[in-house]
Formats: sequence, C-alpha cells, structure tokens
Amino acid sequence: VPGAALDEGGAMLRLDKHFAEAYADFEACPRVVEGGEGDVEQSHVLLFRRYMDLCQQALTATEERIAPARRDRLGGAELEALDDEARVLRSERNTWYLLEWLYSTWPRHAAQPDTPPSDATAIAWGCADEQAAVDALVDGDPALAIAMATMGWLESVAYERVEYLRQDAFHRNTLFRLTSGIDAEGIVGEVDPDAPSRSGLPLDAEDAAEEGRLLRSLWLLVRAGRLAEARQLCEECGQPWRAATLDGGVLWRRGQGLAAQVKGALHGTFGGPAAQVAEGA
Repeated sequence: VPGAALDEGGAMLRLDKHFAEAYADFEACPRVVEGGEGDVEQSHVLLFRRYMDLCQQALTATEERIAPARRDRLGGAELEALDDEARVLRSERNTWYLLEWLYSTWPRHAAQPDTPPSDATAIAWGCADEQAAVDALVDGDPALAIAMATMGWLESVAYERVEYLRQDAFHRNTLFRLTSGIDAEGIVGEVDPDAPSRSGLPLDAEDAAEEGRLLRSLWLLVRAGRLAEARQLCEECGQPWRAATLDGGVLWRRGQGLAAQVKGALHGTFGGPAAQVAEGA
C-alpha cells in the first residue's frame, strides 16, 4: 500500500491507517453463513470496494496537485514524486478493482458443475451464431469465464486513460506529389492501402506521421475495448477499409431482421428449391 498521499488541505492521507479501519469495520459486521447465498459478496467484495474508494480518494487528491494549472508551481523532484505516487495509487486501485471484479463473477460460475471442454464445444456447435457459440463456451468453462472477466477488467483500466486526436489520414501529400510530378521520387507510386508494403517505399513523410498517429489512436481504442469508436475514427479519417478490417473480429449474431434479409437475398439469387439448399448450407 502506498505510504501516503496529500489531500486538498495538505494533511497526510494515511492509506495504511484507513485500510486498517476499513478492515476493522469489515470484521465487526455480521457475516452470512459460510457457503450461503451472498457469502462472497458480504465477505470480500464490499471490502474490496471500500479499498478501491480509499485509493480513488487519495488518487484524486494527488492528481489535483499535479494538474496542468498547478504543475509549474512544483519543483522537479516534488513533481516526479507526486507523479510516481499517482501511478502507484492508480495501480493499487486497479488491483482491488480486479479482485472485486473476479469475486463478483466467480460465484455465478463456481456454482455450476464442471463441464468438460468437449461438452462445451458440442453445445457451441449447435448454436445459431458466433456470439451464442462463445457464450456457450464461456458458460461451460469457469476458467474461461474468469479469463473473459479479466480481459474486461484490462479493457476497463485502459479505457480510463485513452486520449487521442481526430485528424485526417487521406495521404493527400503523397497524392499531390504523384499527380503533380513534383518530387515524386523515393515514395510509393500508388496510394492504395497496400502500396507501402508492396513496393517497399514510404509515403510522404507528413502522411506517414499522420498514419502513425492514427494507428496509435486505434491501438489505444482497441486495447480499451472501444471497437465501435475505433471504426468510426477510421471512417472520419478517410480510411474506411481499415474500419472494415476491425469489423473482421466482431462476433456475428443472428437477428430477426438479418435472417429475413439473408433469406430474401437467397431467394432472389437462387430462387425456388435452390434457395432452400443454399439457406440450409
């Protein structure tokens, strides 16, 4: 546990003391009968949430001291110490958040009998769509369910600190140099998405920098689980093909409207008995 953080008034917020008080309150609370419904909630999750709140209070106070408007008033050593303190407090809070997340998720799966992976796979093969297949696999394997919960936690932690700029990435400088013939040597000869990898030549330097910033922003969004926002950013930046590549990892779910559209398209394409064969396939 971090030793201390400064609150708004300048007094030392001793986390070790507050953690001890929280644990004493937890020990003094009536317990649910071991193994009874809500046992984990009463025994662990509420305490973890209390610890999270304490860390967040200390983190908020520290971040207020190193806000852009106040950073210039701090010396280099003090600023570095406060930055380190904020980083440790954030990690401490996220650790308790992970434990709260896992303990909240585990009872639902632990209560189910163990299902061999082969059985879960058999269930998945009988599902109507990819999302239902994944749900069946997760429900049939507690370890996989905990892994999915951990991935959700990682995405939520990354979500907190996603910062990026929306800017064009149309490769307009490369296109201008190619169409005008001005200084067109040493760069790609086309502006399609595969041109740099196919030719081994770079884009215009400014276009390449814009591309790099876009890719970094997309990585931050995907890492935070914000796929829809990442696809929208690609569209807005003039790279819809990249949005399509991100769509490739989205699980397909059958819907009433989609099923009707597919059925209608099959009848329009094949007609009669052939449509029934295609639809069954």
